[in-house]
Amino acid sequence: MRKQTTAQQRRWFYELHQNGATYQEIADYFGVSRGCTRYWCRCQRDGKGCGTRFHRKAAGLLSRFNPKVRYCILRLRLEHPRWGPNRILVKLKKRPSLRGLKLPSEASIGRYLHQWRRFRRQPKKKPVRQRCQQPTVVHQRWQVDFKVGIRLESGLRVNLHTVRDPVGAAYIGDFVFPTGKRQRRVKMEEVRAILRRCFARWGTLPDEVQTDGEPVLVSPHKDSFPSTFTLWLRGLGIEHLVIQNVTSNAEVERCHRTVNDYAVVGNEGKTPEQLQHLLDQSTYELNFELPSRAKDCAGRPPVVAHPELLQLRRPFHPQRELAAFDLKRVDAYLATLTWRRVVDKNGVVSLGGKRCRYSVGRTYAGREVNVRFDPAGRYFAFSQVNDPDNVIKRLPAKNLDVSDLTGLGTWPAGLGSQQLPLPLSLD
Repeated sequence: MRKQTTAQQRRWFYELHQNGATYQEIADYFGVSRGCTRYWCRCQRDGKGCGTRFHRKAAGLLSRFNPKVRYCILRLRLEHPRWGPNRILVKLKKRPSLRGLKLPSEASIGRYLHQWRRFRRQPKKKPVRQRCQQPTVVHQRWQVDFKVGIRLESGLRVNLHTVRDPVGAAYIGDFVFPTGKRQRRVKMEEVRAILRRCFARWGTLPDEVQTDGEPVLVSPHKDSFPSTFTLWLRGLGIEHLVIQNVTSNAEVERCHRTVNDYAVVGNEGKTPEQLQHLLDQSTYELNFELPSRAKDCAGRPPVVAHPELLQLRRPFHPQRELAAFDLKRVDAYLATLTWRRVVDKNGVVSLGGKRCRYSVGRTYAGREVNVRFDPAGRYFAFSQVNDPDNVIKRLPAKNLDVSDLTGLGTWPAGLGSQQLPLPLSLD
């Protein structure tokens, strides 16, 4: 393959030809074809210059295929927005109008559709979690943290739960739960049990409870429906805050390490019951006897520095939890939310977990619907996305009764209080 001539060589072609040299002589001298010298000489004669003007027109995706193929791909995708390249290719092979025509591969179909934004897979929107403001008074916010899989000498593993008040620098409670010989994650009932014990120990309810994003405490991103733990706290008038990063729980993380070093390390030979007794004793000493390094405590024990810790901010009696639990708070909170779901092929929508399934009819299979909660009738209203005011179905809410959210059985009026079921390790 001959090298492409330069702009300077082309100017020499024209100058030599003007001085009487023939096209063939110039071609032999430079080692090019006669047509090449003639072309560039005539270009310069006509005033077009000696620059390369060849530009190949962009072919475009699937330009080598019959236009019918591109048309059918677009039509199939528009009619079936959730079909992928593999399914579209199968349908192209069965289309009589394309019989005998060359068809593109799945990858080529995917690239062809990707050039339009509406056909691209949209990234999942990350949930916007509430940004926590710093508390200002004691018992306004309790921070909860866990240390899982602490191994004892017996081979048993335990989970350590710590609750702390960041304003009062107080150790609200520290508890252990046996987990067996294999490490596992915490359970919602464990967290609920330790909070009930803390409510009883201090005789008050906090305004807020702050935790990390444990799956048992926070609904998964794809569900976005409040968890049972969140709704239980709402019923007691407590707001559930979820931290965005570890630094937001720095106080309880440091407290967790202090308790672990103070009561657990060196006592791995104890049973979980004995270890819980040591934790209860250490919690008392850290709150009432030992000086705290917290800035506001100035070297005094937390309760001495903040005597308001012993004041009942929101008085609570452990045997009257059902009386303090208000289902109207839960309903008012749910009424402020809206959920969007895709109806499956059986006409069913999942809301609040796999056990809560609602049938809206196969007529709406594959469509997106909006879901809102009506506190008046305690039902979910389903409507189409493009027509939210037109309710297509109303279905009673499932697993949102008092017993479902509290885990406690209701009792008839006039029978008095009922003892809360707490784990043995907390007694």
